[in-house]
Amino acid sequence: MAKNLVLKNLSKKFDNIYAVKNMNLEIKDGEFITLLGPSGCGKTTTLRMIAGFETPTDGEINYGGRVINDLIPQKRNFGIVFQSYALFPHMRVSENVAFGLKMHKYPKDKIDQRVDELLNIVGLREHKHKYPAELSGGMQQRVALARALAPSPEVLLLDEPLSALDAKIRVKLRAEIKQLQVDLGITTIYVTHDQEEALSISDRVVVMNQGIIEQIDKPVAIYKNPISKYVADFVGTSNFFEGRLSDGIVDNPEGKFKVTNAIGIKSGMVTAAIRPEKVEIIGDKADSSVAIQNVVSGKLMVIVFLGLIVRLVIRLKTQDVIVDMLEKRFTEMGIERGETVKLYFPPEGFIVYKNE
Repeated sequence: MAKNLVLKNLSKKFDNIYAVKNMNLEIKDGEFITLLGPSGCGKTTTLRMIAGFETPTDGEINYGGRVINDLIPQKRNFGIVFQSYALFPHMRVSENVAFGLKMHKYPKDKIDQRVDELLNIVGLREHKHKYPAELSGGMQQRVALARALAPSPEVLLLDEPLSALDAKIRVKLRAEIKQLQVDLGITTIYVTHDQEEALSISDRVVVMNQGIIEQIDKPVAIYKNPISKYVADFVGTSNFFEGRLSDGIVDNPEGKFKVTNAIGIKSGMVTAAIRPEKVEIIGDKADSSVAIQNVVSGKLMVIVFLGLIVRLVIRLKTQDVIVDMLEKRFTEMGIERGETVKLYFPPEGFIVYKNE
């Protein structure tokens, strides 16, 4: 029987400050959900309430149709992996993984079998007799993951598990975590401030800001259709133009940009956001399909090679904008730093937000 985890009007106050406020979220059985946001947004507090380490001030945590607010962590059957590996330094790898099983009084033969099975899964069976200090950071995090999975938890909670690792190992290990989650079919809640990490491994992403949920959606929707300026700014990179909207035109210091995605906004002060890959560098002669008022000139200030993509910083009259283009196209154009280029901002590339 499928067991969903439901957070209903969940709040947590410390003194008179809300760390989490009126949070509503349903996580489906077997789903990989990521809580994404900057430090202090409430994501770790939410995870700790789910784990049972923090008591909610208001609201409820319902798992499988049962309210578990008052259930102690040991009774929830949730596995948790922290940012710090929290391995026992005096215990070998196999003993660390077996620790939870011994606490649950598993028979010794079952413990040995389960430890070998999990160390096989995380690729560390040949290291079972080593101590944590003899392993790399990535290996230690694999041991922590195996230890959390050992008692066959129904939900896996991961609190910034990769933030202490270097970039290359992070990319490799996050792919392994996702594959492991898919193979086991285990409900997983992952906390991170790393947007790339969240977008690459999640079924859905929960973007948080100052204790509230800004947006919940699939990664591609979060990136392509951010519902607020905050999400557009925090997830990925955006160029922002503030101005007055009237009759589908945003009048701002750089020009009068035509926009087509000002849904539900008739007029008033707005912010028009556009992703770097939506901005085009065009030649002197624009074709007839170009909205001519959306063409502006700027000076190429910075060129950053990112492999397949080249990121350009271009200075307009009052602000810098970021443009991403394929390296092949950039090389074909032969433009250099210091040159003046023409930029085209497609009307459909903008998302418009009403200023509060």
